[in-house]
Amino acid sequence: MVLLSAGAAQAWTRPGHMVTAGIAYLDLAEHDPDVIERIAALLALHPDRGPFEVAAGRALGDERTRRLMLECARWPDDARGTHYDHPSWHVALRSIRESGKPDDKLFGDAIEAFALNAHLLASSFAPDADRAVALCWLMHIAGDMHQPLHSAQRFTPQFPDGDHGGALEFVKDPQTGEPITLHWFWDDSVNRNGEPDAVMTRARELWTKLPRSSFKELSHPVHARDFPSWAQDESYPLAVSLAYRQDLRFGATKETATALDPKYVEDATQAAEKRLTLSGYRLADLLREALKGTPLPQKH
Repeated sequence: MVLLSAGAAQAWTRPGHMVTAGIAYLDLAEHDPDVIERIAALLALHPDRGPFEVAAGRALGDERTRRLMLECARWPDDARGTHYDHPSWHVALRSIRESGKPDDKLFGDAIEAFALNAHLLASSFAPDADRAVALCWLMHIAGDMHQPLHSAQRFTPQFPDGDHGGALEFVKDPQTGEPITLHWFWDDSVNRNGEPDAVMTRARELWTKLPRSSFKELSHPVHARDFPSWAQDESYPLAVSLAYRQDLRFGATKETATALDPKYVEDATQAAEKRLTLSGYRLADLLREALKGTPLPQKH
């Protein structure tokens, strides 16, 4: 297993992950509030309580539950450097070669990790503390693999060992003009504000702009077993056709970072909004599949 750079192991930014959770929360609150009750009960048993207490602050009732759910989606990033950290779980990078043909080798363990955590969350035999950790990882990985540059990296003479999902290619941030990696541009493209109220405002914007009915992918039931196709059959082709499209210009260092074409920024932002919103709806369905009708977790 290769070591992936820190840039490639990010995953939408933390505020982006919070928006996926916000969309899932809105969807569940409208149709299945009992699932939210089970999520809150599980998170009350999470073994790493610090980040959740900070996120909840003095909030009570529905607002506290909502904040806990937003933290749940970003917690695997907040837990970096602890024994809960699994850097390879954030990506499943297939190669893009100059020939245009992918190979079968994957860098990263996101697909296996998702299956593991989906099984653990749905288990009636696993300790609830372990299920709470699995819940966070499932929410996080589901969001990760809708980001195209979590599913692909390209190999060229300039990057003989791969570009780590765009983490070695530098462009200028369209908002600040500062050099950032191409990977970070995509991670940061939907939401940059991690304040809970701002997150929920953005989630409602996308929920209204892109309702469930706008996604043909949701015309059939969503199951955890479908996860590999979300990465390999959806995100990977989008990386090839858009994220790494031929007119993209970049620098190999921060000093040589290039400005992105406005049309690229527009197309990438629209695609990222759709992918992130779709991941929020799918996440709601995954949580229904795993938790609806299950016993309410109880503190012992």
